[in-house]
Amino acid sequence: MVTDNKKIESIKKNLFKRSINAISDYQRFEWHKAADEANSSQALAIDFWGCLKLSPQKDKIINTLFNKKNNNWKIKFEYADKSLLSEKRPTQIDVIIESDTYAIIIESKFTEANGGNCSQTKKTKNFSFQCNGNYEEQINPVNGVSSKCALTGKKILYWDYIDSLTELNKHTEQTPCPFQKGEFQWIRNICFAEAYAKRQKINTESYLVYYKSDKCSISKKVKNQTYLGNLKGKLNNPKSFQPISYNELLSKIIKSFEAKDSNEKQIWIELQNWMKNKENKT
Repeated sequence: MVTDNKKIESIKKNLFKRSINAISDYQRFEWHKAADEANSSQALAIDFWGCLKLSPQKDKIINTLFNKKNNNWKIKFEYADKSLLSEKRPTQIDVIIESDTYAIIIESKFTEANGGNCSQTKKTKNFSFQCNGNYEEQINPVNGVSSKCALTGKKILYWDYIDSLTELNKHTEQTPCPFQKGEFQWIRNICFAEAYAKRQKINTESYLVYYKSDKCSISKKVKNQTYLGNLKGKLNNPKSFQPISYNELLSKIIKSFEAKDSNEKQIWIELQNWMKNKENKT
C-alpha cells in the first residue's frame, strides 16, 4: 500500500488525464515502486487500459480490438488469485478484461528487457540455492523436499499445466531448466490463463502488450522473434501468448471512430501523444 500523499500525487501526474479515475483507491492499490516514473510499465498499462475502462465506447472498442461480440466487459488491474495455481506468492496479472464468456489476460511491458526470472536459483538469506538450475531430481536445501522443480516441491502447479500446454514433459529431465529467465513470467501467465479458464468455465486468451520502439528491448525482441526465449517453438498453441503493440491498438481505435465520434477519437489521439511523450523521456 502507498499511504504517502506526495507519492500518490506523483503517480497521478504520471497517468493520462482520463485514466486517473480508473483506480478507485490509490492507497490500497498494488503500486510498483517506480509507478511515478515515465518508463513505468504499470503506469503505461493504466494509461491505456484505464482510458478504455472509462470510455463510453468500451465494449465496442474491446470487440473491435480482439474480434469479439461480447457485452458488459469489465477491466481489472493487478489481478491475483493464489489458489488457482496453489501459489504462495500469486501470479499478478497486469490487466484482465472479462465478459460472461471470455477473459483476456494482459501482460504489459514498456522498457523492460524481459519477463521476470525464476527466484529459485537465486541465493536465499542463508546463502543457499533452492534449485541448481536444472530440471532434475534434487533436494531443496531450504526445506529438504526432493523434486525436479523446487516450486513443484512446494506444491505449486506450474508443471502440471506446462505438461499439457507445451511440448515439455514434466517427467523428463531438462538441463538446464527452460524456465530460469524471462520465459518464467510468460509461462506463469499462460498457466494462469488456462487455470482461470477451467475454473470460470470460459475461454481465455493471453497477450504480451508492449510499446513498439527502438528504445525498448522487449519491442526489439518481438521484432526479432526472440521474446519467447526457451518457449519458442514449444507451445502447443502458438497463439497462447501473442504479442501486440500499444501502437497498433491505438491506431485501430483511432481509425474505428467516425466523424460523429470526434470527441472520443480526440481522447485517443491525445493518449497516443501522451504515450509517445513517455517514449521520448526514456
